[in-house]
Amino acid sequence: MRLQHSKKAQTLIVMLLLTSLCITAMGYAVYRIATDTLAQEVQSAYHVSLQRTQDRVQNYFKQIDQSVLQFEKLPALESLIMPGAEENNLEILTLLETMLRMQTSIDDVDNIALYRISNKRLYSTNHQVTAFQEDYGAAIAKFEQTDKNYSFFNLTVKQAPTTVYIRKLPIFQGSKALYIIIHLNQQFFDHILGSSNEAKGNYFILDEDHQLLQNRGIMDTSRLMADVVPEILQERPASDKLFTAYLPPSYNGWIFGFAIPSEELFTKINGIRNVTFILAAILLALAVLVTILSTNRLWRGWKDIVSLLDEPAADTGTIHSAKKAAHRDNEFHHIYDKMQRIKETRDELKEQVKELTPEIREAFIRNMLQKGLRSQEDLDKCERYQIELLSGGYSCYCVEIDQYKSMSGIYSEIDLYYFRYGLSLVIQEVMDGKGKGVITRHGEGRFLALISLEDTAGSLDASKAAIHEAATTIRDFIEQYFPFTVSIGISLMRKDYAYISLSSQEAEDALKHKLVTGTNEIIPIEEFRRESDGAASALPISFRELENDVIYAIRSLDPELAYRYIDRLGELQGLRTISYQWLQSQLTEMVFSIYRTVGSTLRKPSAEPLMSDLMQLATLEEWIAWLKSQVVDLLSSELQQEHRKHMLKVSQQLTAYIHEHNEEDLRLEVCCKSLNVPTSIGKQALKEVQDTTFSDFLLQSRIEKAQSWLIHSEMSIEEMSSRLQYSNAQNFSRTFKKVIGLPPGQYRKDAREQLRT
Repeated sequence: MRLQHSKKAQTLIVMLLLTSLCITAMGYAVYRIATDTLAQEVQSAYHVSLQRTQDRVQNYFKQIDQSVLQFEKLPALESLIMPGAEENNLEILTLLETMLRMQTSIDDVDNIALYRISNKRLYSTNHQVTAFQEDYGAAIAKFEQTDKNYSFFNLTVKQAPTTVYIRKLPIFQGSKALYIIIHLNQQFFDHILGSSNEAKGNYFILDEDHQLLQNRGIMDTSRLMADVVPEILQERPASDKLFTAYLPPSYNGWIFGFAIPSEELFTKINGIRNVTFILAAILLALAVLVTILSTNRLWRGWKDIVSLLDEPAADTGTIHSAKKAAHRDNEFHHIYDKMQRIKETRDELKEQVKELTPEIREAFIRNMLQKGLRSQEDLDKCERYQIELLSGGYSCYCVEIDQYKSMSGIYSEIDLYYFRYGLSLVIQEVMDGKGKGVITRHGEGRFLALISLEDTAGSLDASKAAIHEAATTIRDFIEQYFPFTVSIGISLMRKDYAYISLSSQEAEDALKHKLVTGTNEIIPIEEFRRESDGAASALPISFRELENDVIYAIRSLDPELAYRYIDRLGELQGLRTISYQWLQSQLTEMVFSIYRTVGSTLRKPSAEPLMSDLMQLATLEEWIAWLKSQVVDLLSSELQQEHRKHMLKVSQQLTAYIHEHNEEDLRLEVCCKSLNVPTSIGKQALKEVQDTTFSDFLLQSRIEKAQSWLIHSEMSIEEMSSRLQYSNAQNFSRTFKKVIGLPPGQYRKDAREQLRT
């Protein structure tokens, strides 16, 4: 008996324990979801950052190679390349001056040296160096062992870090007579990777031998080599203690990477996790303590515990009642309050999880009701958004609040919001009681809903009755408990979910008969179908479904698919249960419906066919051929022309913008944003109309402007290259010659001579 009387106290303790465990599990689940999502976003962000770093390095060495190519063309250098040629001091001085200009034009270069292999002499731009052979001897020796045309070394010479880039000269000849040595200072890596003091993690570069070339950050080289490099080389799985992002080998086999301790990356979220776990631990400890105390209390005096939970007896005195109330407050009130707060916290966590995808789910439901489910991708999305569709058949409701516009003058916007919200809950609950359903708003005071039923052994009439019963329940409940009534349109029942859009349209069409039937009514569309003698029920095809299929194929610009749908009309050949007049009426109605639906998406809808032309079609073969040529081909052609006009307009706007702003550092995304055009549409327009890419068109635009400047102005090549966003005049001249076939100076001379003649 004591155990029975203590049931409320035991239930309270068990709820407290379970709630604590739920908070722990919920906190851990939210923590895992948040960390995984954050890790993916951070991975993507650092990949972009590393890609930019890689591009900067490649561009830097391209600049060096371009300067070396220009340097190789000097006559003084050509004499040194000749074997056995004597050195001319004047030529050596010319080379040193050119090398000095190269040094000043390239960032982070301390010295440029030229090493002649035949006599092992080295010429340098840094006149403070007294023993060049000793300074670069180790780098030259290491380079000769690699048997490569160029290499990058990070050495220690005389206890000082030395970074050199060595390339054999001449570049495009088999025999190499010279080495050019470019000595970079350590600021080169600071500019590329950042300084160690600024970085929270570590940016690093691995060379082609998978050795650590440079490292900037808080972790030392030994830790990177022990924990990060093996992970990159796939010698062991990734560590949970470190977050790593890296790019595959690129320039010269280098790997650009970033690593940061996970506790530093997830500092804030770990703090939230720890607070959640500490709170759960405190609650769990409190639950255990309450369990011990309550158990002790139960064994000491079960009557006192029972008196706290039972209602006071009628003959109990005031003092005894006050004592029991005090006991109740002392023993249970605080515990109940804490349990209530825990429950509220749990509910808040659940709501936060539910709010992750509601807007996307709502948009998908609207799209599903408007277009149907025609691909596996659509079905996968249904599963992702937890939309369950049963296999026994489905139908659509269109629920409309009667006299909704007049209600806006009586009730406030807040009241109308709660009315709509309550109506949606009623519809959802009733549909879930019969099967499975989804609902979405469809204008002011109107809802579209989809209800699907289980596949049972019952007849089709039983399923229709269940759908009508659910609609009746919705209408009666609203009429009884809400200050308004609703009218409900019901579509035909189907099983193929590709025709959801057709069912939702039928539900809307049913409501159009509200003027005839009146308000607060259930209006099935099948009551208004005009099919004589039930001929449609015996047909192998449905004209409404066929119309929906053809519209889908035309909008998809797939005439072949539309042809296959229209060929299904051939299944009617030989049926004696239908009359030609009825069939002609159905086909005519389908033609006009297709024209109106597809024409609504065109700026200038095409003229509908003449009824006299349709009346001349006497056979099913003629109808099929006419539908293909005058409906599918014509509408598809107009849609394609509309598409081409749109692409042409976008292309004209985009090319005009490029021509006007080609002196700026343009990007396709920036151009499209300025024109309020999606980037994908701008890219597609350039490809379809101009048959080119954005970068190629921008290059051509800049070359055309350069041609105009060369002919009609005295602007220097250097100024042109700067205004057209080239790093130097050499790059501009080389690009100009590649496109036009002549260097800029020669082009200016030839063009002006032609103008004089």
